[in-house]
Amino acid sequence: MTIRLRSTRFVARSETEFGYRNRALANYMRAFGTLTHPVDLVLGVYFHQCAIAMNCCQLAQAGLFLANSGRIPIANASVVSRLRARRINALMLTCGQYDGSGDFAFRVGLPGKSGVGGGILAIVPGLASIAVWSPALNAQGNSLIGTQVLERIAATAGWSVF
Repeated sequence: MTIRLRSTRFVARSETEFGYRNRALANYMRAFGTLTHPVDLVLGVYFHQCAIAMNCCQLAQAGLFLANSGRIPIANASVVSRLRARRINALMLTCGQYDGSGDFAFRVGLPGKSGVGGGILAIVPGLASIAVWSPALNAQGNSLIGTQVLERIAATAGWSVF
């Protein structure tokens, strides 16, 4: 079996072509003045940010500040305040897995953010930042195997925010 990796351009183009909900939400926000820049510009930046290519190690390192109250432990540098890191983790827990967020919170028990390329970043507050990647997505648009792996890791390690 051959697995073909999706390029950053392919993922961004796919999101641009089929991101109907994002377009609707952006227009809704624009109508209420919450979004002040042109919708197409904002969505273009958003879709390309969603398609950034990283390997699992890079993604896990990128999330370290969320596991450490807003600080990068190696550099002892602040990225965001403790309160902002807590808010980001709460948002990841409640909506980071799209329509599957509640199930992910129950099964994995950790803040997590999935990407359309099949990656998931999970945060164990105070302990770790974990990244998994598997391109096959479930019905909610999250990595099917990645979610299962995170569930096993969390259960084995006894990690859960609950």
